[in-house]
Amino acid sequence: MKNLITTSKSIAFMSFIIGTILFTLKLYNPYLSKLTIIGALFVIVALAINSILLFGLVFKLCFGMLLKTLNHETIIQLATTIGIVLANIPIAILYFYILIESL
Repeated sequence: MKNLITTSKSIAFMSFIIGTILFTLKLYNPYLSKLTIIGALFVIVALAINSILLFGLVFKLCFGMLLKTLNHETIIQLATTIGIVLANIPIAILYFYILIESL
């Protein structure tokens, strides 16, 4: 359980950092098409990995609560980690909006 929580937080944080770096580079180099391709590939890979981890977290939380196998602390940790993973969605939408508006 701890591995899933730790891994999910780490991947979400790395996705945020790498996405922010790519976003910043694209703002400074708007005509670099290779950066656009790299960014698009990163978004696809990050979406797939984060979705799998999110599914695992929600699955553990739902079935753990249903079967009453989780204590209160673990429920809080799972819910917090789900929030951290989901926080990347509005950030990615904001970055996309800013990039579109800057064209």
